[in-house]
Order: sequence, then C-alpha cells, then structure tokens
Amino acid sequence: MSSTTTVGTPTGRRVTAEGLGFSSEDLTGALIEDQKVSRLRAALDVVTRPARPSAALVLTGAGAWLVLAAVTVLVPDHPDLPLRDAGYIERADPFFIGAAIVVALAWLGLWALTKAPGRAGRWAYEHVAHDAAWVVGAGVFLLFWVFTTAKTLIFAPPYLVAPQEILERMWDSRGTLAASLGSSLGLLAVGFLVGLTAGLLTGVTIGWFQAANYWVHPILVFIGPVPSLAWVPIVFVLFPTSYAGAVFMIALSVWFPITVLTRAGVLGVPRSYFDVAQTLGAKGWFLVLRVSLPAALPSIFTGAFMALGSAFVSLTVAENFGVNAGLGWYLSWKKSWGDFPGLYAGIIVLVLVCGLALTLLFRIRNHVLRWERELTRW
Repeated sequence: MSSTTTVGTPTGRRVTAEGLGFSSEDLTGALIEDQKVSRLRAALDVVTRPARPSAALVLTGAGAWLVLAAVTVLVPDHPDLPLRDAGYIERADPFFIGAAIVVALAWLGLWALTKAPGRAGRWAYEHVAHDAAWVVGAGVFLLFWVFTTAKTLIFAPPYLVAPQEILERMWDSRGTLAASLGSSLGLLAVGFLVGLTAGLLTGVTIGWFQAANYWVHPILVFIGPVPSLAWVPIVFVLFPTSYAGAVFMIALSVWFPITVLTRAGVLGVPRSYFDVAQTLGAKGWFLVLRVSLPAALPSIFTGAFMALGSAFVSLTVAENFGVNAGLGWYLSWKKSWGDFPGLYAGIIVLVLVCGLALTLLFRIRNHVLRWERELTRW
C-alpha cells in the first residue's frame, strides 16, 4: 500500500507530493533535511550569539558602582589610618568617586543603546551580554577592597593599601612611570625581535635539515629550559654593557619556545603539500619559504604567545641588574623606599602592558591566520 504525502499552500489548499512533481519519498527526505538544517542553525546561534542580557544583572552592576561611590563618601575612614595613607586617600577620593559614578552611568547608557536599531544596537547588545558579570564582579571587588582597607583596617598598611592610594601614587609618579614604561617597551621590543628572528632561523634549520637537527636539537633540549636568571653571572662577563646583557636575556627567553614550536611546525607539515608543490615545479628555498614556513605558522604563533610571557619575566629580572630605567627598575626602587602604593601602581601598569601586548599578538594572529578562523578557537 502506498502512502500519499500532502503539504499545505498559502491559500489553505492541500496538495499532494505527486501533484508537485515529487514522489512521497523525495518530499519526506526534503522535510527531514530541512529539520536537520533548522537544528543546525539553532545550535550555531547558541554558539555564535551572546546570551540575552539580564536586566537584573545589568542593574546590579550599575548599583554596585553607585554603592561604591556612596560608601566612599558616607562611611568615614578608620581613625587609626596612618597620616600618609590618609593624605593619599583624601587627594584621590574625588576622582575615585567620580569615576565610579561615570562607570555606573556609562553602563546604564550602554544598556539603553541595546534597543537602538542597526550596527550600534548590535554592538551594545554583544558587549552588555558579555561584560555584565564582569561589571558586577569589578564593582563588588572594589567595594570589598575599600571597605576592608580604608574603612575598617581589616587589611592594614603598609603592605595592604586602599585603591585610592594606588591611584594617587600612579598620578603623582606619572612622569617617572611614563619614562620607565617607554624604556621597558624599547628594551622588550629589541629583545623580542632578536629572539624571534633567531628562533625562526634555528627552528626552520633544524626542522628542515636532518644534520642540523641531529647536532642542534640535543643542545636545545638541555640549554633552552635553563631560566634566564641563571645566565646573569655569565652576562656580566660576556657583554660590555648592561643594556646588551638585558637584550641577550630577553632574546634567550624568546628564542627557546619559538625554536621548539617552529621546529615542531615544520616537521608536522603534511608530505602531500610538498608533493603537490614539487609536481608544479617548486624546489629548494621555495619549498621552505612558501610551503613549509606558512604551514608552520599556527605552531609559530603558539610559540610566540609562550615567548611573550617569558620575555616579560626576563625583562623585570634584567632591569634589576644594572639597567637604571624601566618598570622592573621602578618596582625595585619603590620597594627599597617602602612605598608600597607606588609599588602596586607599577605592578598595575606592568599588568596592563602585558595584557595589551598579548591582545595585540592575538589580533595579529587572527589577521595572519584568518584562513583558519572557523577551524580553531582562541
């Protein structure tokens, strides 16, 4: 017995599959495929679209920052607060309170912008949905920090200080901090580029030539993991200036992960890539530069992320040995004078620089490897 499949039309009429020129089996298969496509689209929407922002969470975030401002104004500082710390807080309070109110109002304004049509509304919607929990968390954390330090002295100076003190020292030392930041960025850039170049050359060489791999790879295994701090005595002997020694320490910390991951990337290139290129007449350095190296780029960028963290560690170490400038020097200087608010201000600047440098590297990687954007998530 054969079954007849019918479908509805916009006019309300029922039409059989045969009347449309299809068999019942074809129409049933098409309906099943359509259901699969609908489920796939729904799954993709869950992955690619942010969650709907909760009004309660958004209002809680704005409320946390307004409560922070209110507590700072209305709750008096602890009477046993040292005079130096009380002076720092008094000078920074107006800016701190104003900043908290501005954050709350800006957050509410961004939430209101989610109702706007077009690209601006979508942009605001994505940011509100993604950042709502972070806004709440940051406000609650700062409220806890202010209450347990300046207001109650549960965490007392000099080692634990209020956030207003750090802001005041950051502003008061802005000139020295800016000069130290510029010096550190220059030293970091030179050391990173030297280490990156050396690592790429070494990694490609030992990954491409078997003889080089035989001789260099064992040395790499034993010397590469040695921390840069262990090379300080040798650096003082071998290099004529402290700046050159600092560049060497940073370059060495970058060279090892770049070399290891570049070698792994070159060795992991599928043989079929070379077969196709050689069939089309490629040979020699073309295979190295236009086939092997581009295919190894995902591994090379992984090594670059690892190298960047190692470079910052080596930077702060190197700036404590004869380099009279930089963030590492600034931290050591503030610690020697017992200026812990200034010390924390330098640490915050260093954290921000590390985060921005890593974000920039992510952007460069996403642009260079945009062809694999749908294959790998970072």
